[in-house]
Amino acid sequence: MSAPMDLPTQAFAPDLQAAEAARLSAAPSPAPDRPLVAGEYGESDDAYDHTQMGRLTRIVAVHAGLGTPSTSQMLAERLAESARRSLEADSRLTSVEVIALRPLAGEIALASVGGPLGGELQAAVDALAQADGVVLVTPVFQASYTGLFKSFMDILPDGALVGMPVLMGATAGTARHSLVTEFAMRPLLTYLKARPTTLAVFAASEDFGAAWASEAPSEQREAPLGERIERAGAELAQAVASSRRQAPVDAMADFTPMDALLAKRG
Repeated sequence: MSAPMDLPTQAFAPDLQAAEAARLSAAPSPAPDRPLVAGEYGESDDAYDHTQMGRLTRIVAVHAGLGTPSTSQMLAERLAESARRSLEADSRLTSVEVIALRPLAGEIALASVGGPLGGELQAAVDALAQADGVVLVTPVFQASYTGLFKSFMDILPDGALVGMPVLMGATAGTARHSLVTEFAMRPLLTYLKARPTTLAVFAASEDFGAAWASEAPSEQREAPLGERIERAGAELAQAVASSRRQAPVDAMADFTPMDALLAKRG
């Protein structure tokens, strides 16, 4: 209600100021030991990064395992899930897609001799090229990656992996093949201008379910497989988060003009 016309509004100022001061003094102050957070529910600052709002980060894992299931499949799934957990801990919604090359072997063989890409193979290639981060896992045959794995890499379009953060993994019966990620996979990915992570994970048959990665003396043992997977997944997540391939969402990408909508109805 406004002040009466015969009295100046300044006459009410002291009373208003006193009431406001009393209200503020009565309001509870925040507990001094309560940590300050970015959001009402404890979100991190990055949760409000406008370039990430509505952005679904995509991790695609490709493995060339020959069995169902296979150790290569198990390793690929665990590496991808480790990266997903690290990304979601950083407030980034993440999806994981695992692609097995074994069911695509016929289409890969046809494409490798100049034939067209089949529908399922084309979908796998598109998923890989559109990913924000990739996990590649192969069994080791004759001290290198398998022919199925290499044939798939050969049919990828030029530039499909340029700048792509890639986590490498390999599996074999013994630890004698543990350097295949460095002597075979890393040079291939470097040639394709991908961004392979520093850490790679090799898993021998004995590593699955074992407390340690070898029977060597304790001071020479590698970390358990689970620990190496978590470290490698965290590095891939960090590479994905800083990758230039992670473009902001275009809110108008699927916009349809009104005249086009009306034309469809007519």
